[in-house]
Amino acid sequence: MFGEVLLHANASGEPGYSDLNSFRALLERDRLIEDLRQQLESKQREADEHLHRNKFLVRETRHLGEIVQNLNRKTAELEADRQEIQEKIRSLQSRQAPVSSARNSTASRPAIDPNRLRQASGLARELKVSAKQLRSWLFLTLSDLKNILTQTEDVLKKMVEAQRQADGEAQTLRSLYQKEVLERRTLYNKLLELQGNVRVFCRCRNVSRPGSSSCLDQYDQQEVTLIHKNTRKKFFFDKVYAPTSTQEEVFAGTLPLVTSCADGYNVCILAYGQTGSGKTFTMMGTKDKPGVNIRSIRELLRVCSLKEKVSYVLKISMLEIYNDTLNDLLAKNPTASSTLDIRVQGKFVSVPGLTHVEVRTEDDIINVMETGEKNRKMGATKMNIHSSRSHLLVALEVCGSDSLSGESTRGTLTLGDLAGSERISRTEAEGQRLVEAAAINKSLTALGQVFAALKCNALHVPFRNCKLTHLLQPSLSGDAKCCVFINVSPDSKDEVETLSTLQFGSSIRHVALGKATKNITPAKGNKTLK
Repeated sequence: MFGEVLLHANASGEPGYSDLNSFRALLERDRLIEDLRQQLESKQREADEHLHRNKFLVRETRHLGEIVQNLNRKTAELEADRQEIQEKIRSLQSRQAPVSSARNSTASRPAIDPNRLRQASGLARELKVSAKQLRSWLFLTLSDLKNILTQTEDVLKKMVEAQRQADGEAQTLRSLYQKEVLERRTLYNKLLELQGNVRVFCRCRNVSRPGSSSCLDQYDQQEVTLIHKNTRKKFFFDKVYAPTSTQEEVFAGTLPLVTSCADGYNVCILAYGQTGSGKTFTMMGTKDKPGVNIRSIRELLRVCSLKEKVSYVLKISMLEIYNDTLNDLLAKNPTASSTLDIRVQGKFVSVPGLTHVEVRTEDDIINVMETGEKNRKMGATKMNIHSSRSHLLVALEVCGSDSLSGESTRGTLTLGDLAGSERISRTEAEGQRLVEAAAINKSLTALGQVFAALKCNALHVPFRNCKLTHLLQPSLSGDAKCCVFINVSPDSKDEVETLSTLQFGSSIRHVALGKATKNITPAKGNKTLK
């Protein structure tokens, strides 16, 4: 119903979406980064081997030093023994002279035993030989130790020089790695820009009742045909998902946008369509078939875990817009969330008091999502028994800190499951349901007006007409990458709503938000950039 507002906007030419050379350059950059990473790891292993050998040589030097000290001590002991024996020999020789004179003068005194003298003389000769051998062995050992120490010093000098060269090469490789990563991200973001700032995907639901006719006649990769009043109308999108498409295939289209959030970009993914067209299944899914929300956060956790040099902190919040009021779905005290309001500081839009929960594992994601879903406003209408009576916005803040460059990045992934557009004549809403339908239609009309103003490059964009567009202002004002799922029903009874939804999606596909900016804080000493 709101696509008609956009049909009167000025159409702009479709941008080209192919840049094969950029994609090839991206692949070449990835291979070069991998080679640089392997060279860095090889240099680090060589440095570790040099350090290990250095430690071994130091231990060997200490051991040889202890041997030299023991040899010196043993040499000193032998020298002392030799001197003592020489003193004994001199004492015996001094005694032998008076004995021989006394024997000449007095024949009655007994003679000195010659065997004893021969034993002493032999012992003295042996001591001299042993001393000479010990001295010679000691000189040889000291010479060997000196040679070993000289060789060790040479090896240590070579190791220090090799370590210095390895550090220089490692620093060079780090610089090249960071440069290649930056160029890869630049090419990657350029490729996404060529594909369009606002990417629009169309997902068709299965026919609700077997045997009922379908108003959608043909599905193609980027084209869907609608039969309206016996005429065939073709609509073109960035991607068209047939009713047989799986949740994995649908998420694959948003994967490039989701992963860029880890690099510091703001990303917004919305689901738009009539009541019962499958928006909640696309975004939330089921326990066995999770949707874009859980898969996106799961993928971000995986991407963050692969970057060893970057530490990430992920915090999630869930906000509901019900009757143009904000409700915190993760608040421990739900009554306190009624005071939530929107605060604007420059380009930043925040909700003070909103609960943020840190997630680290997939179990944390599931628990948080289940808690938020239980608190969401649901109601039955004639068109949908389990109709979402509010807009759901799931925001994931990804803050990263690079240990090598010192840079800090901050990206926000906003996932919106919008309430279904309704025709009061078909839903037959009354009482509270009528009030809810009026609030839903008002906010969706305001969203259509915002896209119409963006498409015409109007000077004033009415973001503040409702709480929904006010919260989405950072995602739709040119600083973020945006993706919109257009959910349609093929049932013939929904032909008018399907036509309006397709017109809405086809119109916003031509909206150009401008180049998305990266939220980055360089290391200390540099200027802060965004």
